[in-house]
Amino acid sequence: MEKNDTNDWNRLASDIEKTVNEACKQFRSLPQETIEARPNPGNWSVKEIIGHLIDSASNNHQRFIRLQIADGLAFPDYSQDNDAWVSIQMYQEAPWDDLLALWRYFNLHLARVIRTVDEKRIDHIWVVDEDTSIALGEMMIDYLRHMKDHLQQIRERIDSMI
Repeated sequence: MEKNDTNDWNRLASDIEKTVNEACKQFRSLPQETIEARPNPGNWSVKEIIGHLIDSASNNHQRFIRLQIADGLAFPDYSQDNDAWVSIQMYQEAPWDDLLALWRYFNLHLARVIRTVDEKRIDHIWVVDEDTSIALGEMMIDYLRHMKDHLQQIRERIDSMI
């Protein structure tokens, strides 16, 4: 995706909306045993994967906004603690419809944020660690890639249970 092209950010936002809406339609009526099954000990259930995507939306929301306000920010990296985030929030016990709704609405909001991103701030940097940094624009693109990877994981899980 070419940086600094409003049409590209509109397309990215539209892709997020379409991806989330289609997934919610597909996943809404899944049986309880499908959404709560863990293929192996230590693996996340479908509910927990959606919970992880809620965490991703929550963390990236802060990044998408704050990088439009200031440059060179150092945010905490929650990726080393993904299992703890999922466990502490008890996604496995949460009502499925509530999880899907929260995930859907959070992403519809993020799509609005992306669609209206300040073009002058698109290259502002998040310092991940002393060796790694990522620009706001790259981060927004990677957000959708990450989501689609996990949605594919869910679809493969569903297919394996049929």
